[in-house]
Amino acid sequence: MKKIIVATDFSENSDSAFSYATFLASKFNAELLVVHIFFPMVPLDPNLAYDTIAPSTLQEEMVKSYEIQLKTIVDALTEKKIKAESELIVGSLSVSIADFAKNKKADLIIIGKTPDTSFFDRLIGSTASSVVNNTSVPVLIVPAHSHTPSFTHIVYGTELESEEKNVLARLFDFAREFHSKITLIKINADFELNVQDDKQMLKDIQEGFSKEQFAFEAIKADDVSEGLLSSVHNHKADLLVVAGHHHDFLSDLINPSKSKKIINKTDIPLLVYDIEA
Repeated sequence: MKKIIVATDFSENSDSAFSYATFLASKFNAELLVVHIFFPMVPLDPNLAYDTIAPSTLQEEMVKSYEIQLKTIVDALTEKKIKAESELIVGSLSVSIADFAKNKKADLIIIGKTPDTSFFDRLIGSTASSVVNNTSVPVLIVPAHSHTPSFTHIVYGTELESEEKNVLARLFDFAREFHSKITLIKINADFELNVQDDKQMLKDIQEGFSKEQFAFEAIKADDVSEGLLSSVHNHKADLLVVAGHHHDFLSDLINPSKSKKIINKTDIPLLVYDIEA
């Protein structure tokens, strides 16, 4: 891991995400790219002049303020011997971070998540899902007020599909750095279609990763995301990992992805890998 992107809005809701970012940057001796996304104000009425709603001087002052705050963050990181740079980007959060990550060839994106208690908070959760859907880079979503960065016990929500093997390889590489305990959990729900035989797929995983130590559990639940999150808490795990698929807009409306539901509900750090990457 050489480059890590962390998004900040300069509020305490970003503090936990920033803690994880500095922890991982130090661990892997990686460069930390601190990003703030600035979405400029626009007139609500297209017939009004732009300056009537958002004077250009006001936006210029906001930009200067953001740049000063970013510089302060980078200076503090430099004092801690962490290589860092900052970027102020104008645009939407999900698309801007995805493009920035692609251009910088980032290895990980870290974003914060507020408690899901209001419409605005649910919108933030939806934005996190949008970031995941717009990038093939792994995304670590850190809820506000998360515990001190630690990866003692990692739970991976598996569907026991052959295409997960690439994700598992990356997960084992990551966990090895922290000597983490790994538990693979398969949630069985009545409405879930089993494409492959679970026993055979589990055997294939055990043989393919014979040098890795991990536990496996199959759990019955009415809802996959709620069952998985409940299991994570029962295990007192400090990181949940899932593999996400890219979906087009129509299919996401008809059958929202499990990873999106988990993103919106999770109250512990969640690492999402793109299963197709």
